[in-house]
Amino acid sequence: MSIITSTSVKEKQNYDLWSIGALPLLALGLVSGFLGVYWDIAWHIDKGRDSFWSPPHIFIYTALLSVIVVSIYTIVRDKRESFYHIKFMGLRVQPGILIILFGAVLDIAFAPADELWHRLYGIDVTLWGPMHLVALLALTTAAIGGIVASWLEHNISIVSKRKSLFASTALFFSAALLTLHMLWLAEYAYGIPVFPTWIHIALLASLPTFAFVLIAKLHPSNWSATLCALIYTALHFALIAWLGVSNSQFDWGGASQPIWANVILTAIATDLLVKRLSNNFLLGIILALISFGANLLFYEFVQSN
Repeated sequence: MSIITSTSVKEKQNYDLWSIGALPLLALGLVSGFLGVYWDIAWHIDKGRDSFWSPPHIFIYTALLSVIVVSIYTIVRDKRESFYHIKFMGLRVQPGILIILFGAVLDIAFAPADELWHRLYGIDVTLWGPMHLVALLALTTAAIGGIVASWLEHNISIVSKRKSLFASTALFFSAALLTLHMLWLAEYAYGIPVFPTWIHIALLASLPTFAFVLIAKLHPSNWSATLCALIYTALHFALIAWLGVSNSQFDWGGASQPIWANVILTAIATDLLVKRLSNNFLLGIILALISFGANLLFYEFVQSN
């Protein structure tokens, strides 16, 4: 994947999306959303669906609102005119921030629609209900926006020492994308599948492959996919810790905890193969088989213990 690195900045300001706090706050908001969604699933399993204003829902909506506020602030505050900025409603906007804003607004707009759906049709028997699918699409869109925003900042950064920082931020948002991708498998991870096993196999093989190849081609590090997998794993340890505290200290659900996917081997294989295989179709097939095989062994190990 080739990245255009030439920039045309009319006025050189001494700030970027890190120095004004946009990227770290947006990253924090996405992580909060990820924790909230898994917490919400655990809440429904452990306590049932009781109220639109349950603690997990409030947590998720607060995270989304913070992302929206920070995105709007960034659009108004960022007055640079780089090669990558686009005109939007009379402003010059960094496209990644616009994508994040779109994803967050779409997600929170469907919150009342989800509540109406439940009132009309009752409790969903699967995570893949229509409103939930829109919410998952919106969250992954926001994560992709984070990758775009970070990588564009990497390219337009005036201060060269910032380039590695923005590349690392793109790596973090890629891990967030992977984490949100894996939400599609949540009902399998919680052991309450509704759909056939072959769908689990197909998604388990394809979703990590996409995220790892993306970051391996974007990030200059030779081990970027592996680093992404380690961040993903760390986020899940944080999730386990939060669910434990939620359940033991506040009785807010969390006794039910998901089995996260084993993505380390797939990530290592991605780093080893992505620059050696020019045939992307063959690369995808190999990584998908590794992802499936590694998780099959991992699940058997977990179940046996």
